[in-house]
Amino acid sequence: MKHRIGIIGCGWVAPFHVNALANLRGRVEVTWVADPAAERTETVARQIAQEGLGDPRRLRDYREGLGEAASVFILLPHHLHHRATLEALAAGCHVLLEKPLAVSLAEADEMIRAAESAGRLLMVAYPHRYRTTTRAFKQYVESGAYGRLILLDAMMDENLRGYADLGWIREKRTLGGGVFFSASPHMLDVMFWIGGEVATLSMVGNHGGVPMEGETTAVSIMKFRSGAIGTTRHTWVSPAPQVWYTMRAVCENGILTLTANPEGDLVKEGHLCRWRSVIRATPPDRVLLESGEGLDFTGEITHFFDCLETGQPCQTDARSARKLMELVFQAYDKAEREGGN
Repeated sequence: MKHRIGIIGCGWVAPFHVNALANLRGRVEVTWVADPAAERTETVARQIAQEGLGDPRRLRDYREGLGEAASVFILLPHHLHHRATLEALAAGCHVLLEKPLAVSLAEADEMIRAAESAGRLLMVAYPHRYRTTTRAFKQYVESGAYGRLILLDAMMDENLRGYADLGWIREKRTLGGGVFFSASPHMLDVMFWIGGEVATLSMVGNHGGVPMEGETTAVSIMKFRSGAIGTTRHTWVSPAPQVWYTMRAVCENGILTLTANPEGDLVKEGHLCRWRSVIRATPPDRVLLESGEGLDFTGEITHFFDCLETGQPCQTDARSARKLMELVFQAYDKAEREGGN
């Protein structure tokens, strides 16, 4: 039996989901795609057909298709997550929702209640923890071969000049905050997954480079209950990006470094961009793993289907996503009080 899904939103991220679904074509059929922009809908529908995932209906309004799909992928701007999720759950659909869960804790709570009342899965898409290289990195850190974890440091180096000028990204009301709320959780989710419970989290941010209300560069520091320290650094306005995603684990007896870097222009090439991902250990300096894995959503979508089929707990369910949101908002509040953002 194949999972019948609908896709809500055909923007930049949608082809990544279709590319991943192509690796699971024996388990899924895409019955419809929906977007107010007909040209975007047609582009994604053609990709779906070419990948052998079905010949989906093209819809301008996703509500027309909710009764025809068992699950929906919601790939909309952040401020639209709340309404679309509630409508999908009310129609009896399971939901895989692009991060973040919502733009406020009140919205998140209503969505959680709706999913639990309907008995439907609401999973939030944090793809990095499901990547093969990230899972290997976690295993190396936890193996004990390099000693106790002392420090986790993560960096995302991006240039969204031009891209971030567009529409909903500019306003806090629609984005939910700045780079720390919108994109730094790609690092935070993995760090919480590896480091465990967080005792305290703080952030500072600044503005510049693109015309948006929220911060465009942010740095955070946290203390895990284990005693380890975590730091994140993230900019959307780097004039010369070096490595797109880096996570470094400083342990008592060695240092592990994971890098994931596009070999082309990620913003322009999207899912067609080539990648190089590497895990290194020092001392001595040696490569533990190297692959062409990039921003691949196959792992997270596989997990979504596995949870539906087996009833196993979802790693990035709505409650865990809410907890991450709450920590981010607490860090924002502290930064506002102290002049840090």
